[in-house]
Amino acid sequence: MRPMTTPDPVQALHETLVRRDTPETVAALIASALPSPQDRKLTAELQRIIRGSGARRFGWSSMASVFRAPDRMDRQIAKARELAQLFLDNALPESDDADALDSFIARFNVLIGKQPGRASFKHDRHNRQARGALGLDISRRRYVKLFRVAARLERRLAALRREESRHRLVLLGKAALAPDLTLGDLGGHAQTAAFVAYYAARMKLRSEFTISGQQQPFDHLAAALLGLCARDTRTRWYAIAHVFPRDDVLSHLSDAEKGQLLGRWFDILNEISDRLEAAYRTTDIDLASMIVKRGNDSSTWNLLATAWNRARDHWMALIVALGLEPVFEQMLPGKVMRLMAADVAYWHRSAGGGIHPDTLVWQALPKPWEVLHGEMKCTREKVEVACAEKDVDPIKAGWTTPRSRRAVASAKPTPELVHGVTVNNPYFASLLRDMGAFSGKPPRKRFFDLLFGD
Repeated sequence: MRPMTTPDPVQALHETLVRRDTPETVAALIASALPSPQDRKLTAELQRIIRGSGARRFGWSSMASVFRAPDRMDRQIAKARELAQLFLDNALPESDDADALDSFIARFNVLIGKQPGRASFKHDRHNRQARGALGLDISRRRYVKLFRVAARLERRLAALRREESRHRLVLLGKAALAPDLTLGDLGGHAQTAAFVAYYAARMKLRSEFTISGQQQPFDHLAAALLGLCARDTRTRWYAIAHVFPRDDVLSHLSDAEKGQLLGRWFDILNEISDRLEAAYRTTDIDLASMIVKRGNDSSTWNLLATAWNRARDHWMALIVALGLEPVFEQMLPGKVMRLMAADVAYWHRSAGGGIHPDTLVWQALPKPWEVLHGEMKCTREKVEVACAEKDVDPIKAGWTTPRSRRAVASAKPTPELVHGVTVNNPYFASLLRDMGAFSGKPPRKRFFDLLFGD
């Protein structure tokens, strides 16, 4: 009988980087991954975090522990392979790997003489004579079926690419470059893996429906884990810099490593700026008030805004670490404001607030796509002037400097949330989510009747 093997603890922590495990779940993995004995304060903080888990208390959580991944094309590929074998007596490659889909579709197009990207039934289909010249000795009905499948494959692949790109930006906005780290980047170092996995889990906490601010990711346990790394000469600082670009972390990197990260983040800023412009122009977003109105694709805009602000902050931190701050005198694109629901905006006003000061600065500055396309200039001086006019501290608000990441937050147990609203019991939270509660839409009648009766 083959003996059971214990999963590698570093690998277990690495696998959480692309998931949405709660900090409490990651803390439990860390407790078994770190070599003992450990610092008493660190051990006590670990146990405090683990015991505070709501999922541990109830035995389960209503919230998903994974990010929704793009739907694969297995069904469409299988149908194309079946028809090619049945009608053309030709076997297509077996690989369903996403990177091989382009060549798969190209091969399928060749089999039926279809030009890539040309899918008009009126203009792009071949008549009997043309099919004969291509050696397609099949009926018109079978040819049409093959042509239709080829067109669907192309459309589905284009959609898949969009979904994959969106999924990547979701992960980037939530966890910086942590999901890109390989097991080799962690080097089998448990302390590095522990900090990266826990800090990434804290960054991936869902936003709560509140006007008092969200939990900050750098808490007492994260600080203790970073201290553990600082006392170990084997720490993989390059891996930590993927999620935590504080000056003392970046000081451990070579200029080449800093330059690699700087280039990656600037490429990401370019990509996001193009997508922000497209989202603005296609859904007519009010860039002055930043309040959602009918027709706005707020989920896409807010996803992009989150990713932009994360990328901008890391890019700025690396600029400073490389001693390249004069760059800011030529180009310093501003932050991007998220779209706010009208009820949250009303809540702000009823609590004595108005438009957030950062939104006023955003109004006064050129937009990211205008800056990165070279259409308008946005420099540190211009940002400082806009902040001064709106009575905003440009340093504390992160407009002209990267976040310091020095303040240590007190972690709260991860709440069960339904559209940002805390519901302590996971069973009730699941029921409310199925009803559509707190979604801004009328509750679904079937679940409403189930809960409250006729």
